[in-house]
Amino acid sequence: MKKPEVDEKVRNKAENKEKSSPVSLKKVKYGSMSLIVTALVVAIVIILNAMASYMVKRQPLKIDLTADKRYELSDETIDYLKNTLDKDVEIIVTCNKDEFSALAQNIEDYFKQYKINLDCPFDMIPIILEKYEMYSTKGKGSVKVRYVDLDKDPKAVKKYSDIYGAEITSQSMVVYCDDRVRVIDKSSVGSMIAPDTSNQTSISLVFAGESMITSEIMNVTDAHPINVAFASKLNGSEIYDVSHYAESQLYGNAVSGLRDQLLVKNGYFCTDIDLAKDEIDPEKYDMLVIPMPSVDFDESIIDKISKFLDNDGKYDKNLLFITDPMTTNTPHIKEFLEAWSISPNEGQILVDDKSFMSNSQVDIQIVQSENEDAGEKISNSKYIVAPFSQELNILKKNNDIITSSLLETHDTAFNLDIITSDKMDSADVKTIAAVSRKEKQIGDQIDSYKIAKSHVMVLGSGYLTSPVYLMQSNLYNNASVLVNALNTMTGKQSETIIIPDKALQQAVIAPTSTQDKRIKVIVIFIIPLIVAGIGIFVLIWRKNR
Repeated sequence: MKKPEVDEKVRNKAENKEKSSPVSLKKVKYGSMSLIVTALVVAIVIILNAMASYMVKRQPLKIDLTADKRYELSDETIDYLKNTLDKDVEIIVTCNKDEFSALAQNIEDYFKQYKINLDCPFDMIPIILEKYEMYSTKGKGSVKVRYVDLDKDPKAVKKYSDIYGAEITSQSMVVYCDDRVRVIDKSSVGSMIAPDTSNQTSISLVFAGESMITSEIMNVTDAHPINVAFASKLNGSEIYDVSHYAESQLYGNAVSGLRDQLLVKNGYFCTDIDLAKDEIDPEKYDMLVIPMPSVDFDESIIDKISKFLDNDGKYDKNLLFITDPMTTNTPHIKEFLEAWSISPNEGQILVDDKSFMSNSQVDIQIVQSENEDAGEKISNSKYIVAPFSQELNILKKNNDIITSSLLETHDTAFNLDIITSDKMDSADVKTIAAVSRKEKQIGDQIDSYKIAKSHVMVLGSGYLTSPVYLMQSNLYNNASVLVNALNTMTGKQSETIIIPDKALQQAVIAPTSTQDKRIKVIVIFIIPLIVAGIGIFVLIWRKNR
């Protein structure tokens, strides 16, 4: 081959290379930019999702579009979690989240067979629990929620059942803090959504779960719980008339209302005892509760009660005694109460021809007295209702006892004989709840002495604590008023929160838990994958241009 020919080929190759170089550089440039842009977009989406996942624990990023705001906590609970809770609390739910949706579906299917379409949104409970976690991060304490499957891991709650002293079953909630355990059992979880008994015109539901959960968190974090001996039995039988107070179709079970809805939910740890057979150990109990005894006590029982209140001269014990107007001829009980300057009008009930509820004059409205022993004053438009009340007369003969009225009727109430229905006196303000105290100085040194006190509180109506009035806290003030008075008597320092039930509307914009999961999958995974796919497509398309 001749040299000029070789030089020409080399020159042509160089020229072709020069012509192609800008194109190749351009492809590399655009390809690199596409890759960088795609990487940046994917990175930004991932970072935003990570930030959103973090922020959702601290801020209510989820928008509650429901008309009844079913997915939001009450202001009372939010304030408690932010400003009062100062300990770390665990909530262990003994089932999967999906089981709440299944529970809702089962109940809704049950009503459908009667051609009733009812929205029973148990799947809101896991979302409500998330809110407890979220708001608690803004305070000194925390709430951590986790779900366990007892079928797969039956030992998951052994630690808590050992402390609790009883078996913990599935579909329950365990609330734990500092070796203290409270359990919301399966039946209580099932009653978190319940019929609204105040609505007589249609079938509607209320959500009572927040009240349960918040109360149990407060109970396990209470630094000074009150231990209660609840005298539910007398010589093996119920101490109260079951037909009146446990099987009332109108008022519900007033005894379980007193124990479970009023005392237990507000930090009073109750143990059922037999007043005749069991000891009332002052080292173990702070308060004794005697609900509506249907018979008189013998002298040995009166002596047992008196010794508990005296506490070997140290005092600092309390008694809550509730009378039953139908129980008459009780000389020993009458003598004991009169020793504490309180005397019930046996065989009489109060009626009111002006201030009454429903269609019955025995369901009278009452008010708090102005005495400081009544506790924090409640000033709003809610009712305090006391059916079948008994007047309590405050005696003045005992100078060493201080007695105060707690709850009173309006000045239009009068006594009626139970048997004859005869009017017994003129209309006036009547006392239906009172508290007496004995006090003494313990020690004689200025730097060590204290004033010890024992109290006897008497309620003249067993139906003050009916579930009808305690649970419908959006209408009645019975729970708030009674808890305030009890806390004042016992010196209980922890904050008391009465959370009203939330009325659930039947036509709402509300995603189910399954829909909520789908939304999360779409936002967290599918959208970033689509963005990444578009970026890769652009990269390949630009590379092949």
